[in-house]
Amino acid sequence: MRFKIISYLKVGYLLHIITLIELFFSFVLFYILDVPSWLTNDPTLMKFLVLSPLVVLPLMAQLDVRSRYQNYKLIKDHLYTYGFKTRILKPFLKSSCQRGAAKVAADELGMLSQCLQYFKSNGYRWYHLIPDIVLIKPSVLLTRNFWLTTFFTKTYRSKFNFDNINIPEPHWRWNGVRASFSF
Repeated sequence: MRFKIISYLKVGYLLHIITLIELFFSFVLFYILDVPSWLTNDPTLMKFLVLSPLVVLPLMAQLDVRSRYQNYKLIKDHLYTYGFKTRILKPFLKSSCQRGAAKVAADELGMLSQCLQYFKSNGYRWYHLIPDIVLIKPSVLLTRNFWLTTFFTKTYRSKFNFDNINIPEPHWRWNGVRASFSF
């Protein structure tokens, strides 16, 4: 269980930091602007709408982390089962958060250098934070599919209990010799 929590924190570290900054900013605004007295004087729907980003933004970041954790579990299962294959990582290439999930999964299985090399060979660096589709077609932010895949990814149940599996090196190695698979 401890390793799952650590993995969850590593998968979404940037989003967790964003959540903490948003909560701190909300806390400061709440007390500097004396929001409780402002709300009690004349509570209106408009006041609640003005304050809704203070609640919604941290929640959205955490929903994104949850979705990336589902990606992480799927990637880790596939990497463990099939070894390092670029086709496993390709669907998760276009988003920084998804690449982060892939990096954590690859790192835990001893494949981080291969994963980083694959991302680098596709032109991605640490500063590529915004998803490619948002830069290409910003109107995608208004689509149902974007919202579902970003914040409401279906729960993935891992096929392996990695807490009970000792992974000193990838499982497809025998006697220190790496098996060669090509598809």
